[in-house]
Amino acid sequence: MKLYNQRTIRKAIMLFFTALLITSCTDNFEDLNLHPSNPSENDLTNSERIGSLFPTLISTMHYAQENRNQMVEQMVGNQYGGYMVTTNSWQGTNFGTFNPAKDWVDYPFNTIMVDFNSNYLFVKEVTQSTGYIYAWANILRVATMLRVTDMYGPIPYSKISEGGLTTGYDNVQDVYHNLIADLDNSITSLTSYLAEKPTQSPLAEYDVVFNGDFGKWIRFANSLKLRMAVRIAQVDTEYAKTVMQQAIDAGPIEVNTDNAFIPTQDNPYYKSSHSWGDLAVSAVLSAYMNGFEDPRREVYMTLATYGEKYRGVRMGIENIYKPWYSATAYFSKPAFASDSPLLVYCAAETAFLKAEAALRGWIPGGDEQARSFYEEGITLSMEQHGVTAGDFIQSTTPPEVYKDIATNISISVNTPVTVSWDDAGASENTKLEKIITQKWLANYPLGFESWCDHRRTGFPQFFPAQDNLSSSGFIGDVTNSSSRMVRRLPFPQSQYQGNNTNVQEAVQMLGGDDVANTDIWWAQKP
Repeated sequence: MKLYNQRTIRKAIMLFFTALLITSCTDNFEDLNLHPSNPSENDLTNSERIGSLFPTLISTMHYAQENRNQMVEQMVGNQYGGYMVTTNSWQGTNFGTFNPAKDWVDYPFNTIMVDFNSNYLFVKEVTQSTGYIYAWANILRVATMLRVTDMYGPIPYSKISEGGLTTGYDNVQDVYHNLIADLDNSITSLTSYLAEKPTQSPLAEYDVVFNGDFGKWIRFANSLKLRMAVRIAQVDTEYAKTVMQQAIDAGPIEVNTDNAFIPTQDNPYYKSSHSWGDLAVSAVLSAYMNGFEDPRREVYMTLATYGEKYRGVRMGIENIYKPWYSATAYFSKPAFASDSPLLVYCAAETAFLKAEAALRGWIPGGDEQARSFYEEGITLSMEQHGVTAGDFIQSTTPPEVYKDIATNISISVNTPVTVSWDDAGASENTKLEKIITQKWLANYPLGFESWCDHRRTGFPQFFPAQDNLSSSGFIGDVTNSSSRMVRRLPFPQSQYQGNNTNVQEAVQMLGGDDVANTDIWWAQKP
């Protein structure tokens, strides 16, 4: 793994975008002009200046850059979301054993906030906070800042333009309400723009997700509204129910042709697992998929040649021996190719969100409608991955008992769940577990989404870390059980050093200490 000095990177980013702010015009940014090959900054049109920032804004929704992906998606999201395990010991520090280094805990906050806001604030200034380009930027802002607030809790959001990262925090409820309000404003703006029947936007070439199709961006915005509303519905029920229904009525992503992906030519999961030997599939993922005989296994993970078996690795092995646990003969790796795109949102998630909402009575339909959405989600996921479902939906086999061939340690989930909705006497809680478990399988590798679901519902059931070293780490003692583990990341030390008054107020908003065991607002039981 390549680690580099964060202060140097942040300084370079800020200097670069300060230069852009000084040299760029702020009006008529949609004008297109011809310029020579190898243009200088002065040769660029305003469309090109502002458009060139959007790939970075898009990237923060799911990092493709190898170091950022490893430090954010792999180490945090995909370990705590039950998809992957890091197989490098890194001198005995690891998120999986709950003793990450201090700067590793700071990294997601500092990196995402700088990467995004140094670009976003420029777009905001150039557009004067109006128009469809600003609306697009705000949808990306919501998708990105949602990741940050779900990791840390309160974050700087509403006041971010006033003081950069040295500004006041919003509590999580206010962040969510502001995120949803910003989506509503963006949807209104983009809908008005499309009503004018425009020709293709001059920024379409910078849209690597939907190629300038703002109708799909509106669907994505509605999908984010639905995702957020379901997340907070247990603690903010009436507001969330209204938002859910608005999102469903307006139309979220419901077919796979509308799925949101970020293309790659150097997929970071492939690089970390196959080139660096730093990444393997999680044991809990292989246990569920093997037990269910899930036809997506061959799409999600490689086959270990020893025993001809899909076999993951336990999270949290102290001083993990990389040559053994990274060996393709013994353990499965994520089955990405070097050009596999990165998922941001899929139609199956919409179906599972509606299934949960119907089951809990947040939208009409009850148990019967919940089942219909549940089975639709499974079907959509199979279709997305190009596999045949067969009789998977009727499967009644539980997750397998996992055995580590290195240690002969065996472990299984506490109360095995199956796929079939028709299990005799299944309670509402069991049906909720089925929904969340299948949503988890469909959302691979969106680890942050799965980590959020696990924290608010306790599902899917995960294996606890093999070794709990939190007492020697920076994040505070962690309750290492299958239903708890890490609940959030502590605020960065850089915020205590440069924004102390505001971060101390943010700690008060938490309702607990600034440690990994403190629940975020939406995970607190009412």
